Amino acid sequence: MRWLCTLVLAATVIAACSDDGGSTPNPGALEAEIADSVPGSTTTTTLRPPPPTDPPEREDPTIGSLVIPCRPADATSLPDRPGVTSEVVTIGTGSDRGGIGTPGAGNGIVEMIEVLADFCNSRGGLHGRDLRVIEYDAAAFEAADRVEEACAEVVALVGHAFLQEIETALSAAACGLPLYTGGTDLTPTSPFALHGHLAAAFTDPGSAAEIVLVGPDTPLSAADRAARRQAIELAGGVISVVGEVAYPIDSIPDWETIAGQVRALGGGQVHIDGGCEQSVLPFVDVAERADWRPVIIATATAYDEACLSTLQPDRLLIELPFLPFEDGALAPATAAHGELLDQIGAPRTGSGLLAASEFWRWASSAEACLSDVDSACFAQARAGQAAWTAGGLHGAVEPDGSSEGCAVILGVEEGRFVRRLPTEPGTYDCSPERSVVLPTDS
Repeated sequence: MRWLCTLVLAATVIAACSDDGGSTPNPGALEAEIADSVPGSTTTTTLRPPPPTDPPEREDPTIGSLVIPCRPADATSLPDRPGVTSEVVTIGTGSDRGGIGTPGAGNGIVEMIEVLADFCNSRGGLHGRDLRVIEYDAAAFEAADRVEEACAEVVALVGHAFLQEIETALSAAACGLPLYTGGTDLTPTSPFALHGHLAAAFTDPGSAAEIVLVGPDTPLSAADRAARRQAIELAGGVISVVGEVAYPIDSIPDWETIAGQVRALGGGQVHIDGGCEQSVLPFVDVAERADWRPVIIATATAYDEACLSTLQPDRLLIELPFLPFEDGALAPATAAHGELLDQIGAPRTGSGLLAASEFWRWASSAEACLSDVDSACFAQARAGQAAWTAGGLHGAVEPDGSSEGCAVILGVEEGRFVRRLPTEPGTYDCSPERSVVLPTDS
């Protein structure tokens, strides 16, 4: 499980990315102090996805650089198992969009998995069978019940993002249901903390050093926050976490109280987990009405057009593990997924891109593993998918969840997302030489 794995903390010195003619503010003294406080080279590396072998059309054999695993085939004899018939292979995906405190959470995931299933069927399906998707809405706190239902109906859960991840994992393990969680391997705890810290120096160097962590009141989220705190402490220097605040998932959060608690802790930077409409926008709205302007660092689930309506656009930064849609042809895998969503009028979201990576990871194993009788084949296939990029959708991720710590930091400007770090389209900010590895028992 993710909370038992070694986590890698990667941070990049800002000075190495501010060579574009002065368009990036100079964080000054804080920049030098941060650079001195984190051991290692100050060289910034960038990573470009491989160029597409063909234009991104449905008839092409690739999506990005990934060979599409969907193709016509004879209906191979498969063992009787939930989710497989002579004509259909059924997978599940999930969300918490029906929850009292999480309305709409996971919309982008469900839409992406459904459009990719249709795309796969247009290419011949799997083992000559159509791919069907069942959505499970856990409503934030019913994950165990939904997984129990899925065990009797589908061959795997793909791209889901239930907040109750521990309950999900335990229920799936009980019935041997393979899980391809919506992007948790792509958003490791540690890189977010320091990348977000360094990005904040572009907005307000005076606020960058003291951080408050905000996230849902689930056991796994609490473990994530503890790991971020530990990673920052191991990095040493001027970075410090001054506190953390949890918000409920089984009721409507009182954001005025939550924001008041965060403000009382004294941090000038707030790292907040959650989607735009569920957490980021309500928090920023309260801060604006209180005439309080902290730097807000959000995760990939906040990469959503809804966040363009933030009341403090100059204070919001979003960290992505993938190349954004705004990179256009310089991000061919991202662009290809965007075009598929456009065909059905679905919005382009960060949660959708995270889910897309897991869909292709599962589908790339399905040709061999659908003929197996349990989840062991999928586990072995996943273990063998070294340097997984989903065809150039994101930086390379190893089977244990470790990566080079590559990220893109976006800001909001004039009603659109813009790059803050690095500024050159098609590149990542990567710093493997700055890794701080947490103990495995963390």
